[in-house]
Amino acid sequence: MGGMPKARRNNKKGTAHRNTASTTQRRTTDAPASTTTDRQTVHTTRAARRIEQTSRVSSYQALIMPGMVTLGCLGLAISFSFFTTDPNRYLYGGIAALMALMWAYSFWLRLRKIQSGQKQQ
Repeated sequence: MGGMPKARRNNKKGTAHRNTASTTQRRTTDAPASTTTDRQTVHTTRAARRIEQTSRVSSYQALIMPGMVTLGCLGLAISFSFFTTDPNRYLYGGIAALMALMWAYSFWLRLRKIQSGQKQQ
């Protein structure tokens, strides 16, 4: 137990030393104030655009999982109901169909959230 805190202390000292060195370098190489604010404005604008594009892509990627699971559950429901000879095939098919309905509802909620977010922009 005595070894763990020492390892943590060493890690913190190493990162603190690196951070102070980079801060010192930044202070010595800074441009005049007007150029810095212009650069910051351009950088902020570019970052905002990048975040907006990334959020659009990631929001559509969030639809992939519920969509694929919905289709898989529907496939299982059909498979259990029609292609098996188990005495409880309709019970299994019904459970798989219920799971498909729940995932379809999740898909619909996420799709509606994305569409409402695009209308606001």
